Order: sequence, then C-alpha cells, then structure tokens
Amino acid sequence: MDSTAKNSIVANEPHPGDLSGLMFAIEELKGIIEKQNDTIRRQEHTISILKKALFGPRSERIVDTDERQGVFDFIQNDVDKMNGSPETDTAAENTDAKTSGRLFTHRKKRSSLQYLVPDDLPKEEVVIDLPENKKTAPDGTSLKRIGEERIEKLAYKPGFWFLKVFVYPKYADPDNALSGVKKAPAPDFAIPGGVFDESFLAWIAYDKCSMHLPLYRLEEAMRCAGIKISRQTLSCLYLKTAQILKPLYELMIKDILSRKIIFTDDTSVRMLMPGTGKTKKTYMWVYVGGGGSPPYRVFDFTLERTGDCPKRFLRDFKGYVHADAFNGYDLIFGSDDISECSCWMHVRRKYIDSEDAPAALRKKVLRLIRNIYRYERAIKKKDREKDRDFILKVRREKIEPIIDEIFTVTANALKTGQVLPKSNFAAAISYMHNLGDTLKTFLENPYLSPDNGESERALRPLTVGRKNWLFAGSENGGEATAILLSLIQTCRVMKINPSVYIEDVLRRINGHQHNRLQELLPGNWEPAKSYYK
Repeated sequence: MDSTAKNSIVANEPHPGDLSGLMFAIEELKGIIEKQNDTIRRQEHTISILKKALFGPRSERIVDTDERQGVFDFIQNDVDKMNGSPETDTAAENTDAKTSGRLFTHRKKRSSLQYLVPDDLPKEEVVIDLPENKKTAPDGTSLKRIGEERIEKLAYKPGFWFLKVFVYPKYADPDNALSGVKKAPAPDFAIPGGVFDESFLAWIAYDKCSMHLPLYRLEEAMRCAGIKISRQTLSCLYLKTAQILKPLYELMIKDILSRKIIFTDDTSVRMLMPGTGKTKKTYMWVYVGGGGSPPYRVFDFTLERTGDCPKRFLRDFKGYVHADAFNGYDLIFGSDDISECSCWMHVRRKYIDSEDAPAALRKKVLRLIRNIYRYERAIKKKDREKDRDFILKVRREKIEPIIDEIFTVTANALKTGQVLPKSNFAAAISYMHNLGDTLKTFLENPYLSPDNGESERALRPLTVGRKNWLFAGSENGGEATAILLSLIQTCRVMKINPSVYIEDVLRRINGHQHNRLQELLPGNWEPAKSYYK
C-alpha cells in the first residue's frame, strides 16, 4: 500500500460505531488492492517477457503435441473450396496427399543419396565383374548371371558433380542352387560402405587447402546444383580424409627429420571455442625439408607458441635449422646436435625500416647486404653436390668478407656516435650483432641459404586461406588442416596436381601394403593405371 493511500485512510478513519464510514473504508481498500493486483500482473508479464528474451527460444513457432502436422493441409483445402474451383480442389487434394505422404508419412532418410541429389544428376557406371576364370563352377559348368547389385556414390569432376554407379554382376550355378551367389569383391574404398566417392573427398580437401574456400561456400555451390549436402557433413568428410591420409603425413615428418637441413617458421590461426562464441589464438608451424629434393612441407598445429613446440617436433633431428630470432628456439639451439642458421632477410628488414640513420650509412649497409644476394644469385643454378667446392669457395672468398665489413661498419657507427643509441637504426644494429656468427652459418654448407625465405613462402598459402575460412572449428580441425596442407602444398611446389594426387592416393591407401606406403608420397608417387580389377 502506498503512503498516499495510507494517509488518506488514516485521515478519514471512521468512528467504531459509524457503520457507513466503515463500509466506505472497505470499498476504498478494495479499490487500492485491485489497482495493486493490476500493477503486479503487468510487472509479472514484463518479467516473463524479459526472461524469455534472455533465456528462452527465439523461434515463434507454435508447438502443439495434440495436433497433427498435417493440419495446415486441411486448412488449405478449406480455403481452396471457398474459392469455388472443384477441379483445383481435386488437384490440390491429390498434390497435398502426395506431399503429405512424402514429407511426413514416409520421411526420407538423409543417409541415402537418393534424397540428397537431384533426379537429373548425371550418372556414370563402373562395372566390377568377376574375372573370366571365376565364372565357372568346379565341374566346368558356366555360371549364369542372375542379376546385379548397384551402389551409388557422389563423385566430382572439374566443373560438375555426378553419381558414380558401381555395378556388381551376380552369378550362380544353374545346376546347383546350394553353391550360392558369387560377385566380385568391392574395391579398396577410402570409406568402405560410404556414399561419397574419393573424387568428392579430394574436391573438398583441394578447394579448402589450395583454393582457400571455406566449407559454407562449398555447401552453397552444391545447393545451387540441387545437392543438399550440409556443412556439417562436409566438415566430417574433411576430418575423415585427413585421418585416412595421416600415415603419409607421418612418413613426411620422418623423411624431413632424417635430413640435415630444415627451414621453420610459424603463424597464428584462430580456433573456435565451442559454447562461447569466441575464438582463441593458436599456431601453425611449418617445417620445410632442405638438403635436396623432394621439398616436403610439413605443417604442425599447436595450441600455443612456446619453445616446447619446435623442441617436441625436432627432438630426433640433427643438423642445421633455419629460423627467425624467436627466443623459443633457444631450447633447441642449446643442443650440440642442432646448429642455428639465422636469417639475413630479417636483418635487412630491420635496416629498411630504420630511417632515422644517416642516409649514406644506411644506404651503404643495405648495398652490402644486396651484394650478398647478388653472389648467391650467381651460384644459384649450380649443382649443390657436383659444384660443392666451387660454391663454398665463392662464399668463403667473396661473401664472408662482405659480412665482416657489415659488422665492422655498423660497430664503428655505434662507437663513433654516428647513430643515436636510442634510434631504430641502433636497434637494428643490436639485433644483427646479437645474432653474431649464426649469420655466417650458411657459409659452411652449399645446401644452406642466407635466409629463411623457404619457410616464409611455405606459410603464404595458409595466410591467404585464413582470410577466407577465418578460424579452425576445433583442435581436430586444426590438425586435419595441417595434414592436408602438408600434402597439397608439397604437391603444388612439386608441380603435381593436388586434386589428382589426393584422389589417386585415397583410392589406393587402404589396400596398399603398410611397409610400402612411402611409394605414395609425393616424391615417389606414380598414378595408378586402374583402380578396379
């Protein structure tokens, strides 16, 4: 009760013997109570709306379990009858009956391709038949073809989707019903019993990791063609494809770790945090095998950027590692088994960005660095093995004196006060001098390079891709991308069609001998002449 109403009652308080006064007070109190009840109802309604807005479903759909889903059909029929068109009514009823039966009574199973692709999708038959020597019974009687089994798979060729129909003719002995039915065994499909052909799996992997198309764009492209494959299905197939090819990925890691030279770098990738609607920063590392061909590129997905990541990956490696100045690499460079090979490209960038130095000094340093690369360009086409001594001689007699001069010139500039101690140019000089002799490591081996450009170029396709697909959906998704990027980007640098390679390997890997899987690596791969025998 508000204070105004209370004061009014007190002021007009009736005498205990005044019956009319008491009745008036009671009526006044009833009015106040009714008004307050109205206020409470309005507030409860407002609270209910606010709770629904915060915690309730957004859909305005009315769900009534007592009514059948076909009620709308009857309403539509009533409206059509009111329109006064008997012929239309009959046609509508027939159509509604068919629609009702198709959509509700016999709901289609989404696992069958029949209901996910249009009826006019092109078809291509592949006959998997018994060899001729198995079409006879033990007594020499020829087996009789009694039918066939047909299995459809969604496949892809550049430019269009189609159904690949696998036909398995079935045979039986006409004189011996107990001998059973014979047919050829199924090929070594990548996903046994699945409805997606290897060419379709290869298309998903290629468009995501080479053409940088996110899965929702692939889904939309298929929708335009009448194919109703959801993004979730595409994601599952993407993960499954990576899992099938993982043994080859592991062989690539083993191969580059067996070499004496590795280039490495990393970049950030966002990963979705389920249930939060947010993403977190994760990392993709690349390791490029040096010291000759094949130039494998292996990507490694990690949740953080610490020195433990390259330490874990390179735990069995011995040799030279090209890397930038990230202090996390100190964990591996502290070992006697690994030699640090620093990057002149990073040093040059520091000097280019430092415009607060005397112009003549800055120009001189940059020209000296340019001369290092001019000599490297002159010996670039030399055979690293046959011309080994010549390459090392050029580096020792021509390039090493240039490096020494750069260090001398910059040290004198700091010592004589030509450069301000707090300037960017002084910071560039300190950066270079802290790297010290690691900038000379490449002089020791003809396969080494003056910079880490090999791994930076290997990361470039990933940096382009993440601008399109934006983030990895999960840790499994990041690992799948690492596997498929490794194979596809290696194929690209080796001038191999990644789509053809992935499709070919998917058709063969399950039936290939495990101890001969290295035959399917990009460096050893030869396309199969036939998949179906």
